Amino acid sequence: MNRQQEYNALMLELESIPADMMQMSAKTKTRARRRNVMRYTAIPSGLFMAILLIITIAVNTSPTVASAFERIPVLRQIVTLVRFNQSLTDAIEHKFIQRIDQEQMVNDITMRVEYVVVDQRQLNVFYTLESSVYTHINSFISVLDVESRQEKPVSVFETTDGDLNNIGTLRMATINFAREQMPARLILKARVDVLDAPQIAGVLPKPMQNLAEQEYTAPEIVATATFEFVLEFDPAFTEQGDTFFVNQDFMIDGQRLTLTTVEIYPTHMRANFSADPANTAWLTSLRFYAENEYGDRFGAISNGIIAFGAHDSPMMVSHIMDSPFFAESSHLTLFIEQVVWLDKDMERVKVDLVNGTANNLPNGVTLSEVRQDGTSWQLYFAVVEQAEYRSHQVFGHSCFDETGNEFWTASVLSGIRFNNISGFAPGVFYERVTIRDYSHDVVYLAPLYSRVALLTEPVALKVR
Repeated sequence: MNRQQEYNALMLELESIPADMMQMSAKTKTRARRRNVMRYTAIPSGLFMAILLIITIAVNTSPTVASAFERIPVLRQIVTLVRFNQSLTDAIEHKFIQRIDQEQMVNDITMRVEYVVVDQRQLNVFYTLESSVYTHINSFISVLDVESRQEKPVSVFETTDGDLNNIGTLRMATINFAREQMPARLILKARVDVLDAPQIAGVLPKPMQNLAEQEYTAPEIVATATFEFVLEFDPAFTEQGDTFFVNQDFMIDGQRLTLTTVEIYPTHMRANFSADPANTAWLTSLRFYAENEYGDRFGAISNGIIAFGAHDSPMMVSHIMDSPFFAESSHLTLFIEQVVWLDKDMERVKVDLVNGTANNLPNGVTLSEVRQDGTSWQLYFAVVEQAEYRSHQVFGHSCFDETGNEFWTASVLSGIRFNNISGFAPGVFYERVTIRDYSHDVVYLAPLYSRVALLTEPVALKVR
């Protein structure tokens, strides 16, 4: 029995335990409960005990069967971890998952790669980091070419149900290939830094009354471990995906765009756009959904990388959403409800650090405070929410002096909130931009957007 066969056997085992299959539809739950009732009422008690005895003997005598049963809790954790990602939930329900089962130990840290969900353009790696010595860590995932060992240009998003700085939780790294297809083999590289204490982000500016300030202090790195796993993918997974050539021009909020292609994969869907050079603004984000002939909707993903940018402009050309790959539908229409622009005359905004003023900020953004500590600066911006209880990033990590020399911000932290404080309106969060080793009086920041346009009628674009 190979690893994929073991996985299939595990899925059959899981299907007989409906309580553990999270986020199932009501129809699926009803069907599963009905199947269990029939099993329990149809099997005589003597036969049930005989089956139980056979399973017990098999677990105790067969390493393959024992290993299969050990993997059941891991699969349950994976189902829980992806519950907010409809595409990955659908993929796992359709057994679109490959077991890896590789483990390494370096400097008292054990990294174990359990499973992957992979297709032509996206790799989702489920792994754990364990240690009997350390408790707090940072992990950094990258991928290398097997032959050249060159790092591949990918975007990586890591998540977990717990704290990413803590040992022991199941983790998921989502690795997106923006412009190349998934190779048959690659090296998964993980650098793990051991921290002396949990990271605590100090986020409150001093002048705010009745607020206890907590300054951010970078934890000391007390140890480092590097892991490299060679992952080989089943071509039955990496060959999956379809591209639809749409090439439909349309006007939206006074700008001309073209929906060029739509790529549909098991893990996600990509809507790819181009723009008229005569446009006065760059497309940076969309609120949109796709709908098939059955009325099923597939929206933008809620957690992870939501778009990919162009090489030569601030435009975001590829936008990510849930996939209809497993829906078995023949028609699909894209509906755009809201568009976010970066006006071409607002690619940089000026901030006077000495006087604490800023010109031409994005809509809904105001400069709240500027703080100086030697040659370091902290800029606090009040930002109106675009959706209730949801923060977003306003500024990028590049900044410039008055002669155009580029610097990098030390951090851009969004989502800072002041609760129950008079004078602060609800629906506002704060973004802190930290710039270190900057001796100039003026800085130019690079906003990620300038305005949001909510459409009175959605723009409908037929995909297939």
